Amino acid sequence: MKNLQLNVSARESTGRSASRKVRGEDQIPAVIYGQGESRLCSVGRKDFEELRKGAVGSASLVELSDEGGSSILTLIKDVQRHAISRQFLHIDFLEVAQDRDFTTTVPITLTGESIGVKQNDGILQQQTTEVSVRCKPADLPSQYELDVSNLDLGDSLSIKDLSEFSGVTILNEPEQAIVIVSGSASGRAQAELHDSEDGEEGGEEGDAKTGDQKDSGDSSD
Repeated sequence: MKNLQLNVSARESTGRSASRKVRGEDQIPAVIYGQGESRLCSVGRKDFEELRKGAVGSASLVELSDEGGSSILTLIKDVQRHAISRQFLHIDFLEVAQDRDFTTTVPITLTGESIGVKQNDGILQQQTTEVSVRCKPADLPSQYELDVSNLDLGDSLSIKDLSEFSGVTILNEPEQAIVIVSGSASGRAQAELHDSEDGEEGGEEGDAKTGDQKDSGDSSD
């Protein structure tokens, strides 16, 4: 897996006003968490946006380089965004060591077209979109691919059906479902319509019974 590259600048000031100043310079405040210490830094907004676009759909490690020419390998641990504008507000990086295992998540990508969907009007439901793994940085897979071509109605695939990568331990339960092909879309629509009609009839009966009980209560007062 290829590491992504990102330049960072050191910063010393903390607090809201300092963070606003950094953002005003088209930078994003960030913290690098290492072994027993943390370092303040900032990254270029455009650089980080481009990096995020390049990392969509894959697990990635980020090599951070500072003005002095030194670099460290990190994992993007957390990203804060503005609730309305969706602009990046803050980034947490976690330093990882080349010779030590670490834990992260890897996305699951489905490939192919299910027989149950293509030929039998089924519905493909992906219930698990990523998997937790533990490995060394060099062994981290960018993604897990799962072929759903042979799935018919009622078939499913689980964690145990994922490919194995050398040096990588999957932490999820083996029987955890990833994807299921359920009954036909037309059949489900008919069932939902039937349930809706039953619910309306049941509601009328319930209203009538409630009214009877209320009348009974009034007469006893």
